[in-house]
Formats: sequence, C-alpha cells, structure tokens
Amino acid sequence: MATWQVRMATTEDVPEILRMITDLAVFEKQPESRVKPTEEEIRRDGFGETPWFSCLIAEEVNPNEEKNCSLPTKKAVGYALFFNIYSTWEGRSLYLQDLYVDSAFRGKGIGKELLRRVAQIAVEKGCARLDWGVLYWNKIARDFYDKLGAVCLDEWRRYCLMGQGLLEFASKELL
Repeated sequence: MATWQVRMATTEDVPEILRMITDLAVFEKQPESRVKPTEEEIRRDGFGETPWFSCLIAEEVNPNEEKNCSLPTKKAVGYALFFNIYSTWEGRSLYLQDLYVDSAFRGKGIGKELLRRVAQIAVEKGCARLDWGVLYWNKIARDFYDKLGAVCLDEWRRYCLMGQGLLEFASKELL
C-alpha cells in the first residue's frame, strides 16, 4: 500500500527537483529550454552556505515487499519551492515560487499539504503573508486557492526584466 509524506528537501533530492521543475515547465506550456539551472546550480543555490531558496518534497512511500530488503522505496511526486521576501507594508513574508504535484498524484491532498507546510513555515518565521502567482488560464489552481481562502490580488500585475533585456537595461547609463 502506497502512502506519501512531506519533508524538507536535501541535496540528494536535486535531480528529482530538477525533473519536476522541467515537468512544471511543460505543464505551464513553456518550452523545456527555459529551465536553465543545472543540478549543480540548484545544489549551490538551495543547499549552499547562503541558500537562496528552501524546498519541500512530497514523496510516495511504498513498503518494499522484497524479503531481502527492509527499506521502503520512495519516489518524489511533488515539491514546493519558496524564499524570503519583504513587504514594505507588512514586513517579513515568504514567496512560493513553485507548487507542483505529478499529474498521477493530484487530487490526493498532496498539493494542499505542501502549501499548508509552507504556510506553517511562514508562521514559524513570523511572516505576515505568503505570496505566490498563478497563470491566468489555470482555473483548477485558481479554484483550489479560492477554496483555501487565498485572496487574488488582481489589481497587481507582475513585471520581469530577464535575459538580454535585463543585461541591456543594467548596462545603460541613466541621465
């Protein structure tokens, strides 16, 4: 009988984290080539001396039925990647960058548990809020967040400088 658990990610999870990030990019209708971080970069940025993010892993746990092995088998089936931010109006906050559950495991409460655990971490850190974004076309996710009591801040639009645009703007002298 399979069960699942949520725990903090470790460096050993990096290959699975990268796999799920790629799966999320496909789900979000983004070309796979947009996933640029390597395993080494994820390891450095999430588990190095000054981590840029934290990550929870949801894993399926199957009791191993082989007679010669007493260890259960585990498979990563979801993750939540988040980091500290600061609201100038409210103070300490967390930003949930990714919440992902493999399609075969959706509807089992795993996404809700991942989000609940991130919320618990936010409360433990004394955060005033937990922020995240959702794609406008992802009605299933929007409905899920609405049922949880999350507030949609639709008067705000997110902006981003990236790639060549970031490099060009950063190198311009402003008058």
